[in-house]
Amino acid sequence: MKFSKSATRSMRKYFIPWVSLCLLLPDWANAQQVHISHCLKACPTVSHQGNEVALHHLYAASIAPQTGAVEWVAYRVLPDSVGVASLLPRYWLEDELLDAEVRLQISSPAANFVQPDLSGAQDREYRISEVQLVSEDRGRLAPLTSFAGTPYWAELNLFSNMSALPQPLRVGAWSGLDQAINELAALGSTLYVVTGPITSDDDRDTDTEGNGIGFFKAVSDGENVATFLFDVRLPPHTHFCAQLSRLETVESAVSLALFPGIESRQGKELISRLGCGSR
Repeated sequence: MKFSKSATRSMRKYFIPWVSLCLLLPDWANAQQVHISHCLKACPTVSHQGNEVALHHLYAASIAPQTGAVEWVAYRVLPDSVGVASLLPRYWLEDELLDAEVRLQISSPAANFVQPDLSGAQDREYRISEVQLVSEDRGRLAPLTSFAGTPYWAELNLFSNMSALPQPLRVGAWSGLDQAINELAALGSTLYVVTGPITSDDDRDTDTEGNGIGFFKAVSDGENVATFLFDVRLPPHTHFCAQLSRLETVESAVSLALFPGIESRQGKELISRLGCGSR
């Protein structure tokens, strides 16, 4: 198989020998220092004991084994990673890096998954882990559009990048912010993003994935931070700039240090470059 020059450059940029592994980190703060290119300086602290952290070419994700829910996803958007994703397949795949029990928890009957009939598919030998998702209220935390320019875009279809994103939110303010991030990155910026669900204490203490109360997304250009909070009930016409929040507020809501190791501050310049300067 031959790759174009642009694809080859992208592979060199994204390929790192240790990305395809899963770290069991009962206490991230006391573990050895691990440098992950998807995170700015360091990844968010793991708030729950026993979380699994799956590292892929395009993102890192922390998963709670009790529920199979993704706690956070961290990724880095580069100028040449952004692309057109309208024709890319949007099927869901099991994340083989995760422990078997966690994969079973994610694909439990409560999540409304069904295995498709692949008996007539020519490429069935390569699609043994594919599943179809009945519910429409599921979406990708790291978007396909941010990485359609790379050879690794299919990783965004893995369960470790999935969360219970309601469709009105997903096609509205959430998508609008993703587009603004992509447009800024395409102009030459490298942007670090941490995103995930906001759950109640009751959801955290149970062994099933709750519906959650919202989602967060924090964006950094390496110096400044822009943070957003999204209520799960947001109507699709809501503009993402109306969801601006403070870093301290978001970190308190999710009990995480989103950009540990740096003195991040809410940056008016970054907020303006994302299109929210006049709001």
